[in-house]
Amino acid sequence: MSLGHWALLFAAGLLAGINNSVSSGGSFFTYPALLLTGLSPLSAATTTLAALTPGNLAAVPEFWPEVQAQRHRYPREMSVVFAGGLVGIGLLFATGADIFADLVPWLILAATGFFAISPWVRRWAERSAPSLTDGWAGVALVFAFSVYLTYFGSGVGNIMLAMFTIRGFGDFLSANAAKNVAMTIGTVMAAIAYTLAGYIAWLPAIPIVIGSAIGAHFGSRIARSIPLGALRIFIICFGLFVAAWQFVR
Repeated sequence: MSLGHWALLFAAGLLAGINNSVSSGGSFFTYPALLLTGLSPLSAATTTLAALTPGNLAAVPEFWPEVQAQRHRYPREMSVVFAGGLVGIGLLFATGADIFADLVPWLILAATGFFAISPWVRRWAERSAPSLTDGWAGVALVFAFSVYLTYFGSGVGNIMLAMFTIRGFGDFLSANAAKNVAMTIGTVMAAIAYTLAGYIAWLPAIPIVIGSAIGAHFGSRIARSIPLGALRIFIICFGLFVAAWQFVR
């Protein structure tokens, strides 16, 4: 891997870390960067999941008081995440590299759409939480997004945040804590399974891990100087660009 590739992946990781510290969608930067280094769509997607795992894991202790306050909810909700994650991993093994490559443009479009509608979903969730907190519809949605998390994962963070608001985790910090735990469970499962399957390119993952750690550390400070609306528009436009690029490849 050339020095230029390392610089590209470090920059993508830096942007991902900054973005994930205030929102979601960091993989919109790392996935295309990995493709540009010559990885296949399957390897790029699984490497992205593995490379962003340390950032998810590092966020959990920061929200431990919120986790403790809602600890009675975690066994049920995270068992659903675990089950959905297993299905997502099995689905990726079943579809294989060729079918996965054909699905990638549509998955990126879906991820961009999830990201775009997440503020409205979250507001709706806050209004509707009392009726959906213990309903099976909420369980089914958490399961479905957990399948998506380990199958591809891009853009799912904001929707997970909305879902845990629906499931009655209450305030933003408590729902965000649950999202961080769920993302950690999913990405750790994916990293282990896809490493054993030989899908993950660990050498290109290193500069992403370093860049995302730095970006996550300084992201909240940088975010204060960037209008959130402008950041969201940029990420949505970039996601549409990446999807279009994948359609014409």
